[in-house]
Amino acid sequence: MRISTSQFYSKNTQNILNRQSDVNSSIQSLSSGKRVLTAGDDSIAANSILNIRQEQAMTNQYRTNINFAESRINVEESALQAAENVMFKIKDLILQGNSIGNDDGARGAIADELEARFDELLSLANSRDESGSHVFGGFQTVNPPFERQSDNSVNYVGDKGQRLTNVGPGVQVATSDSGDELFLNIPNAVGDFKPTYSLVSTGASIVDEPIDRAIVSSATISDRTTYIKDDYTIDFTKNATSGDIEVTVYDSSNTAVYPTAPYVAGEPISFNGVEVVITRQPQDGDKIALAPQDSVDVFTTIEQAIDWMRSPNGTGVDEAQRQIDIGHIIGNIDSTQIKFGNVRAEIGTRLQLTDSQLDRHLDYDLTLEKSRSSLEDLDMVAAISEFEKQKLALQASQTAFSKVQSMNLLNYL
Repeated sequence: MRISTSQFYSKNTQNILNRQSDVNSSIQSLSSGKRVLTAGDDSIAANSILNIRQEQAMTNQYRTNINFAESRINVEESALQAAENVMFKIKDLILQGNSIGNDDGARGAIADELEARFDELLSLANSRDESGSHVFGGFQTVNPPFERQSDNSVNYVGDKGQRLTNVGPGVQVATSDSGDELFLNIPNAVGDFKPTYSLVSTGASIVDEPIDRAIVSSATISDRTTYIKDDYTIDFTKNATSGDIEVTVYDSSNTAVYPTAPYVAGEPISFNGVEVVITRQPQDGDKIALAPQDSVDVFTTIEQAIDWMRSPNGTGVDEAQRQIDIGHIIGNIDSTQIKFGNVRAEIGTRLQLTDSQLDRHLDYDLTLEKSRSSLEDLDMVAAISEFEKQKLALQASQTAFSKVQSMNLLNYL
């Protein structure tokens, strides 16, 4: 079979070009460290690599979200820890003020200190994160969520929103709590009702007037299926025959809902789905009004403590009322401390969630990287060996072509 000169040149040139292409491809692979540079190198592997990179991008985004979430959560936790410390100081001041006797001046100084702690707590309630957003404003992060009014009351101008961050597939973590829930929705230490006392004098001398009067230790809704929402009044009267104190409960229409019965300190009084426990000793004619109220706000409680410190010691029935008031104030301070502690515990749970999710993403990313590397990365030892073979093959092709090209019949004449 005759091979024309053009065919000879074409075939040998193509052979050299193919080998040169192999060498060039190996050079690119060696310089990049990649086995698969384009889909043409390995279409199946290239598609798998694309999917892996998309998964890696997603896990990287989750890790970024986790860093953001932990930063916000830590800011809130720090502010709440400081707020909890403030509440401990406030309780110590109240206990101190309640134990100093008739020294109105000393109590006035404690009231001044309570004012300072009030301002400190308000500042913490208006805390910002590193980006300048208010932590406790719900979704309203630009303006301070708490505003002090001229009458010393505090208004909340944020909302009840709770910001959430995606930290994993189908997994969200709360990165904030609304100030309304944290500072203005403290569980009432008494329960579901606010007691208001109307104490009467026994007619004894100021010195002999009993001040350790009956106080509501709890007033709760015990059965919501039978509960009738209303204002109730608890009346204490002395039985003319026995001389014992008896108790009767009336609703707002002055209808008896708990028939007259002997008063026993600490024994539950149940009516209309409500259960009330009263301790200590009431006097004939004392009344306790109960109005539905299951929460208090911490700023009002502190303001009540300040007012209590600024009021002079009372005598007789007035001092009995003061001691009842301070008892409820301390109870609501305790309730605030419990609330802050519970939220901090919940924050700890959130941080545990972000930690566990981060560990999952790191493990998953390691698995993805191993899979990607096995598909895409080059075996350098094998690649260098192959590259050397390709170079030798190219050189051999070029040499052979050069020698054959220079041959003609005249060389043999």
